[in-house]
Amino acid sequence: MNYIAIIGDIVNSKQTSNRSSIQERLKQQLNRINHSFAPDFASPFTITKGDEFQALCKPNPYIFLMIDQIQLAFRDEVEIRFGIGLGEILTAIDPKLSIGADGPAYWEARKAIDFIHDNHDYGTSKIAFSSEYKQIDRVINPLLTSSDFIKAAWNRSQTDLFETLISQKIYQEDFTQKPIAEKMKLTQSAFTKRLKSSGIKLYLRNRQTAMNLILQLSQKEG
Repeated sequence: MNYIAIIGDIVNSKQTSNRSSIQERLKQQLNRINHSFAPDFASPFTITKGDEFQALCKPNPYIFLMIDQIQLAFRDEVEIRFGIGLGEILTAIDPKLSIGADGPAYWEARKAIDFIHDNHDYGTSKIAFSSEYKQIDRVINPLLTSSDFIKAAWNRSQTDLFETLISQKIYQEDFTQKPIAEKMKLTQSAFTKRLKSSGIKLYLRNRQTAMNLILQLSQKEG
């Protein structure tokens, strides 16, 4: 069976003045993700080094939602890059800790995070995907890069809007706007204007298209 491995890496964490505080908050945030998405993990998010963490997921449609929740928890503080890998696991899987398991899923995730370190498009790209299906990887990664480019241009109010959507687990471009506008204490007109200027719908469309492709790949047998 194919799994989706995720490796996260805090960029330049050793240069951060409040490193211990960030590491503690990272631990708490990962615990929240592990709890919220428990059925979707083969092995939950685990900190493997001070600035690196990983998880092994069953194929599921919430990978990018998890990643965005982690990144948003540290907005304006630190950058976190992610490598996503698809493949099999050749060893036993510990359902409580993502340590010790090995196989193509993790090898591909490592390739992806190495790729993002070498090709981060002037700092805007924060996520990459890798699998044995390189032709499809070349379709998926531009979708991720372009959505990261959209996100990098958001101002505080646009990021607030996105964070509100994420907090409601809204991760598709079509959603009922009125309750979100009310939650943000915005008129419908102001909400629509902010939504349109942000490109959030295009961001979500790109991420969902990438996710659908990854899930299709996960059903292939090597």
